[in-house]
Amino acid sequence: MVLLAQATSNACNWVIRHIYSAASIRVEPVFCTTLLTVSALFTCAQVYAADQSPLANTKVDQAPNNLIETQALPANATAPMLGIFASQNIKFVTQRAAYLEAQKLLPNTSSRQFIELKTSLKGYPLEPYIDYRILSRKLSALPYREVDEFLDANPNSYLGNRLLRDWLLTLERKHHWHDYQSYYRADLGDTDLACYNLKARLLTGDETAHNDVSNLWNVGHSQPKACDSLFKLWQNAGHQTAQLTWSRATQAIDAKNRRLTRYLAKYAPAEIKSELDLLVEIDRYPEHMDQARRFAVQSPEMQFIILHGIQRLAWKDAGKALKLWEKYDAQHLFADQKRMETQELLIVNLSRQGLTDKVTTLVQSMSNYSNVDMISGLARDALANLEWELADKWIGRLPAEERNTPRWQYWSTRIAEIQGHSLPPYPDIASSYKALAKERSFYGFLAADRLGLPFELEDQPSKVTLNDQHYVANSASILRAKELFELGQINLARQEWRFASRQFNPQQLQAAGALAANWGWYRGGIQAMIDAQSWDDLTIRFPLAFESVVKTEAKNQAMDANLLFAIARQESAFSPDAKSPVGALGLMQLMPATAKQTAKKAGISYKKHELLSPETNVALGSRYLNEMLGRFNGNQAFAAAAYNAGPHRVAQWLSKGRDQLPLDVWIETIPFKETRGYVQNVMVFSVIYAYRNGSDIESLKDTWYVPSPTPTQNQNNKQQAGQGGAVTNGAAAY
Repeated sequence: MVLLAQATSNACNWVIRHIYSAASIRVEPVFCTTLLTVSALFTCAQVYAADQSPLANTKVDQAPNNLIETQALPANATAPMLGIFASQNIKFVTQRAAYLEAQKLLPNTSSRQFIELKTSLKGYPLEPYIDYRILSRKLSALPYREVDEFLDANPNSYLGNRLLRDWLLTLERKHHWHDYQSYYRADLGDTDLACYNLKARLLTGDETAHNDVSNLWNVGHSQPKACDSLFKLWQNAGHQTAQLTWSRATQAIDAKNRRLTRYLAKYAPAEIKSELDLLVEIDRYPEHMDQARRFAVQSPEMQFIILHGIQRLAWKDAGKALKLWEKYDAQHLFADQKRMETQELLIVNLSRQGLTDKVTTLVQSMSNYSNVDMISGLARDALANLEWELADKWIGRLPAEERNTPRWQYWSTRIAEIQGHSLPPYPDIASSYKALAKERSFYGFLAADRLGLPFELEDQPSKVTLNDQHYVANSASILRAKELFELGQINLARQEWRFASRQFNPQQLQAAGALAANWGWYRGGIQAMIDAQSWDDLTIRFPLAFESVVKTEAKNQAMDANLLFAIARQESAFSPDAKSPVGALGLMQLMPATAKQTAKKAGISYKKHELLSPETNVALGSRYLNEMLGRFNGNQAFAAAAYNAGPHRVAQWLSKGRDQLPLDVWIETIPFKETRGYVQNVMVFSVIYAYRNGSDIESLKDTWYVPSPTPTQNQNNKQQAGQGGAVTNGAAAY
């Protein structure tokens, strides 16, 4: 009997796995049903669950984090849930084809075939999408009863909110203002709808709406066209004052929304128009700040114009801006905070333009400063010049909260090591490094390397109760997201997922992350863990996604697969359909021009849309990354920087002797904040992926090695700190 039960379990397991596989590769469901009947498959699921019965005694706080609704049932699946989800998924497989066919027949909803298909979808998670499509096509007929029924049947849901938006837009077009107000909900978070609601209030006699219109109008960005008619009513009623116009214009100029500022100046009330015209002029031509007589008026508006002009000029010519600032500072009584902010911005630009003597003079004249970016920038400038005492001075000026971050704790310790000092509050340098080395971070890994300690991975799988697993897996929104994901309708799946996630607590988010990971929706799993702040579940946060593709291409290019995983994880979090605002595509976020050039060199023929294919994207991305490695002598830090910012920029950052900087200094002083973080992340991620792939992490030490500098008698403390090898990446906490 034991052997028979085992054989039955194995056979049923094979069937269930292959039905999941059939669903994932879009095999027609009729094939699945020819293998076994649904009832027989359900029996198989029960047998499988019974076969795994020892897991039923697992304590709740030790429950495995892998959920059950997967394409390949995990060996450590939680048994009590298996029968439920296995039978559920089997049923859904057969309904997917019916759903797709019903969508095709929507133009003919009265046909017998459609009615039969619609009936077969009872209980299917995506059935409301068919109802939505039917109802949305006849909203102009104002079917109040059907709309109410749909909203009642789909409360607190993405699709319910979507229909409500459509319905409100219909009521607005029909000018049914009272009805609009009765259906409107502010929590929809839609500016168009908010404007229509205020318009409805005004047109139905609610004069108190004018105050709310003022608040909606007085922002530093352009509002949608849907608000134009509302704002016209408000302006005609005399509510656009000079004060409000100036307020909005200054917000717009601070937000670099210059087009809006020019528009406001063009149509400004007479009493503020000259000031706005001058603001627009100075924003465009800050060199006109040398026409001092035009700025003699003592007023808050003129002070704003002067401060803005000095800041704009500083970006172009910080030396000239400093001279003019000294004159205007003597003529106008600026508020202390604004005065300090302007001086700090001048320092940042003076430093950027290499005017270090003027930086020193201006800093000495200031009684107080607190700009973290400014102080951090000056500390990095000192590090880049190997001026250790000056760097330590600037680090000491950082606010305590910033000074105590791993970044600056590492550099304080590093400088103390170079100078041969002890480091309060730690009794010695080794203790400080040891404390940092306990963290899974770029600076933790660097500190571990200084002491020859192993890297700390802190890998702790999420512990989620069965109740949370069950609640999440049976959430209507999550079930819909799963089906949409299976059907390849990823954008809709994301909408459903986001809607559901906003309502989950951290434990439920962890359960959702495990569920998404088991679907093969890696981006969803990663995002859920980020939202839950569950940083230590490395299996879900750093999945071996598209493993065969990545490892095959790494082998083809004779490169480190862990680095390739790290780049893809950083670039897209393994979203094959990822598209950046600048046009980068796919897993490794390739620009089409770069992909075309790389493909030509490799003799690969492809079309642009194929960049959304993991196989094509990784094939081209790995070749481009390998090209960067070759260009920068195998240095992973330089190659990662080039992948992000371009090889020409990296070549500039390595010029003028900067290629001789210690590797940790070079990374810390990368001019672009985004690239600096990118390189650090890729390096840490590559270590984590070495761990995930079972590699010897200690073998990566050579890529992290930063030699100890040898102090010299140089009183300027510009000791050479040696040269580093290749690097692999990190940032704050990972």
